Amino acid sequence: MKQFRKINPNRNYAGAPKRHYRDYRDELKQDFNGRCAYTDCSHKWWADGFHIDHFVPKKPKLANLAHLVAFQEREHLYTNLVYACPQVNRAKGNDWPSEDPEISIVEGRGYIDPCSDFNQHFERTDTGAIVPKAGDTVAAYMWQKLRLYLSRYELYWRIDEISLRTKELLRLRDALTLPAADRAELLEAIADLTQEQTKYLEYLEYPVELNK
Repeated sequence: MKQFRKINPNRNYAGAPKRHYRDYRDELKQDFNGRCAYTDCSHKWWADGFHIDHFVPKKPKLANLAHLVAFQEREHLYTNLVYACPQVNRAKGNDWPSEDPEISIVEGRGYIDPCSDFNQHFERTDTGAIVPKAGDTVAAYMWQKLRLYLSRYELYWRIDEISLRTKELLRLRDALTLPAADRAELLEAIADLTQEQTKYLEYLEYPVELNK
């Protein structure tokens, strides 16, 4: 198994509060490293852009509507915002496990703030599929509810890994003076990786722009 992600997002914005949560898009893009906080996939895969998720939803389904005000007060707070891919944001919707915005987990149901260390809760198979760690009931709930099992996230991870390996091989090609046989082997490895990456991009019907 492999770690879920290499770099954790962190809400670093400390400027003046903004009028509307959508005004924080650029700050969220930077603080979340241009990646979905829940899947770690790059925003480059969505031509129509990422969504801004409210970790604590604006309008959860509540038994007591008197509690709604406490949720609405968080609508424009930066500390409650999450940079997320559209599929995850739509799947999460207004789901919340309690009547209290401070209580995000109830009896194994709920949500872990994605700015915490997700590597403690999720991991990846050798092929890049996202899976909850064994015995982590909250991670299992999120995995099912947010549809983190979709194969697209596994493919995006594979393409990213191929791109990183190709870039490293290209660096070695340019930096090292190799015997002819070794250089030929290196060039063959680069060609194989490029072909594999192209195959995945074509499967996803995504424009082939390698190593960008």
